Amino acid sequence: MLIIPAIVPATLAAYSVVGEREQGTLEPVFITPIRRQEFLVGKALAVLVPTLAIAYLIFGIFLGIAAILAQPGAASTVFEGSHLLVQLLFTPLLAGWSIWAGIAISARSADVRAAQQLGTLSSLPPLAIVALMSFNVITPTLALALGLAATLLAVDVL
Repeated sequence: MLIIPAIVPATLAAYSVVGEREQGTLEPVFITPIRRQEFLVGKALAVLVPTLAIAYLIFGIFLGIAAILAQPGAASTVFEGSHLLVQLLFTPLLAGWSIWAGIAISARSADVRAAQQLGTLSSLPPLAIVALMSFNVITPTLALALGLAATLLAVDVL
């Protein structure tokens, strides 16, 4: 479930600057009285809001199907509080990482395709950590989760 907020926004954010530069649609934006930070935050929100809506919708559908079709033992595992909290907490953090990395790459790239590929590639470090936790190479603990959340939040804010 955490793949959606990592890969999809990276591809969309990577298009955000270089794609509009190629199409010539950035020129009207340059004459509007906004600061560069406002411009980038607007680009990030344009990708973040639909990403979170889609990710939470799919997660809600998954939970609904699990509630209806899963056996009681499996359903109790799916609805365990820590799993729900991890999904709710890390979805916006991973999406933020992907979006900011994609926008940074898009601002420096000259080709849309290259920007999207590099943006997707920049999403792999957080996904590698999630995969290592899934395969029990890294033991998930509360301290580790809080540390990763704090790191992702710091990167997103910077």
